[in-house]
Amino acid sequence: MKYREAIQYLYNLIDYEKAPLSYSDLKLERVRELMERIGNPQKRFPVILVAGTKGKGSTAYFLMRLFSSWGFRCGFHSKPHLFTFRERIRVGETCIPPQDVALLLEYLIPTIEDMEQHSPFGRPTYFEVSVAMALLYFYLQEVDVAVVEVGLGGRLDATNICDPSLTVITPISFDHMEILGDTLSKIAREKAGILRKDVKLILAPQEEEAKSTLFSEASRKGSPVYPVERFCRYEVLARGIHGSSFRWEVEGWGGGENHLPLLGDHQIVNLMTAFLAGKEWGLPFHKQNLEKALEGTRWPGRIEVLSWEPLVVFDVAHNQASFAQLISTLKNFLRVSEAIFLLGFLKGKEYWKIAEEVAPQSQRIILTRPLNPKATDPLEIAPCFEKRGISVEVVEDPFEAREIALQHSKENNLPLVVAGSFYLARPFMKEFSSSHEEEVEIC
Repeated sequence: MKYREAIQYLYNLIDYEKAPLSYSDLKLERVRELMERIGNPQKRFPVILVAGTKGKGSTAYFLMRLFSSWGFRCGFHSKPHLFTFRERIRVGETCIPPQDVALLLEYLIPTIEDMEQHSPFGRPTYFEVSVAMALLYFYLQEVDVAVVEVGLGGRLDATNICDPSLTVITPISFDHMEILGDTLSKIAREKAGILRKDVKLILAPQEEEAKSTLFSEASRKGSPVYPVERFCRYEVLARGIHGSSFRWEVEGWGGGENHLPLLGDHQIVNLMTAFLAGKEWGLPFHKQNLEKALEGTRWPGRIEVLSWEPLVVFDVAHNQASFAQLISTLKNFLRVSEAIFLLGFLKGKEYWKIAEEVAPQSQRIILTRPLNPKATDPLEIAPCFEKRGISVEVVEDPFEAREIALQHSKENNLPLVVAGSFYLARPFMKEFSSSHEEEVEIC
């Protein structure tokens, strides 16, 4: 099997996930059976599970950087990917090679197809197979530890097949409410599904409703809680186009003054969460290792400047809380008070709440359709923005939308901000950055 054939096979598994599907149908039993059939490789190395709504990918990435800088061979699972499936499975910064994707899937296909015919739970989904591939790859690569970003929720997510040695929950906000619940408490309870008895929980700052539920669930399960705001302190010294300078301290571990080359105060909170997780894991404080971890830190698609002339900013923000962070960062780091916005969303988002965040900073909004079968028709959500007096233009094709948005940006001498979905990355990030992978896969 060749890499392209493997990717096509994987994406064909998405057909099942396109159908209407309740969260209870995403049975953990199915992935449990899959992992048992291949020998439960996830039991052969320690795993850190990172769940949450905002910042879980960044926090997991920072944690991987810490382990790698301390000399550990660290597996890293993240999702979704911006360009290539290979981004989801890494050892350190290195993506899984194409030939290894093909070999792993070739090994798994007989099990996948036998489960389709004979398992009471049916064929594994795309995400379940991708998680199985990651965990099997980490075992074969003999990692010392794996940092695994949780997918949807936590309780029934495929990654919860692991028995974590440490858990992390980043800030919880409203997202996927049709699946996880319509209150922060309900969503928090689903996230708390990753907790285990006597396994530490590193808890990032939370809204009070979510925090109360998480503490209650941790107490019920016997999970010790280490709140970031209790053990960590930081002060931002300077904000600018190249990131933040800040002073920090983690109680009982270390502190100092450092620079983080990512935009947004929220990234410092994510970093503090990773620091506390590293400390509670048992990493000894080492100034040089820490500086190595921060140097060259790059997490694409997270309030990323793609071009300075014209100023083009791309962000994967897709709910109200992440748009609030985006708007704040545009003001405080890039001094942007007004912009052209190009937005596209998948189904199920609270578009009217996003419009509340975007409206005060918008000179014009172009709505388009991301490159994903679950994309929302931009005509359906245009009224959410028009009701707030914003000039809205609907352009179905994202590549055409890119050209129109850039033209508006140049004519009005205003920055262009692109956000709403990971699946807008292909038309924009490939256009402006030669440093991204040459291969591009839509799904």
